[in-house]
Amino acid sequence: MIPLAFGLVASQVDVRAGMITVSQQVIVADRHPVLAPPKTSASVRDVPMPRFLHDAIARHVSDLALTDGGVLCLTPKRTLLRRDYYNREIWKPALAAAGLPADTTFHDLRHTFASTALAESVPISEVSRWLGHKSITTTVDLYGHLVPEASGRARDALDRVFASAAMCPQSAPVPL
Repeated sequence: MIPLAFGLVASQVDVRAGMITVSQQVIVADRHPVLAPPKTSASVRDVPMPRFLHDAIARHVSDLALTDGGVLCLTPKRTLLRRDYYNREIWKPALAAAGLPADTTFHDLRHTFASTALAESVPISEVSRWLGHKSITTTVDLYGHLVPEASGRARDALDRVFASAAMCPQSAPVPL
């Protein structure tokens, strides 16, 4: 996940649609970070962008005077970020400043995104696509336990749809 975030460029942020296109990542080749395509075709995707993130990205793009092709995540020397640098210089200090456990990982943000979306009744098929899972089975295996209320919602929906049918005398149970 970190390499994908590090590869984000300003032109991949669609303000009108409220989406971010994930289409490249940062990998290390010959000990230097370089931009490369994601690992799989499923990893290329559009992900919804909350307004608070749009506002933060807009400020960041403005502060760095980035062009459309400008990579959003750079070191102070304006080079591509490496995971080790990011963890040491940015992530760990941010965790400490926020009072979060030191073992919180960047990947935990991905799980927070998925669990929050599912808790708010976003269809698991959409969450799966946004996470870049090749198969919805992966998403169901990881997050299916977070939607146990789905059977209750199904019962409620069926009750609403068929409520009028229950009022018909021919559908009423016959007393013994």
